[in-house]
Amino acid sequence: MKQEFSPYDRALKLKQLGFNEPCVAFYQIEYHEGSPIMVDDDSQYRISGFRTCKNSEIPAHYMAAPTFSQAFRWFREEYNQHSFIELVFEDEIRFDYVLYVNEDEDDCIDYGDGPFKTYEDAELALLDKLIEIAEGIKSQK
Repeated sequence: MKQEFSPYDRALKLKQLGFNEPCVAFYQIEYHEGSPIMVDDDSQYRISGFRTCKNSEIPAHYMAAPTFSQAFRWFREEYNQHSFIELVFEDEIRFDYVLYVNEDEDDCIDYGDGPFKTYEDAELALLDKLIEIAEGIKSQK
């Protein structure tokens, strides 16, 4: 299930941007974990009875590991950034992303830098772009 979660470095950026949604997995910051730890697999969580974790509720050396779906939903709700991955037909099937500043089709602000070979590559590029935009917005405040 590792591919369902935002990678460590992106999860760290999301935490810095204020991501604080309940997640079913976390990273241990001090170990720069490559794979998220599922809450149900951690003995401390099993004892506590918690089934999710939020950045505001876990020790500072842990970091919530959002799924891509959670991260994209958070960008829609917090930054009004609407996006999707699209199929691109060239010599072979490829993928790219489209990003809107709101739900209006005429407000497209970015097409991906693809096409990407896999859906997952396009998804990761989209997450990077959303983080970049949010960091720019946050730095202007």
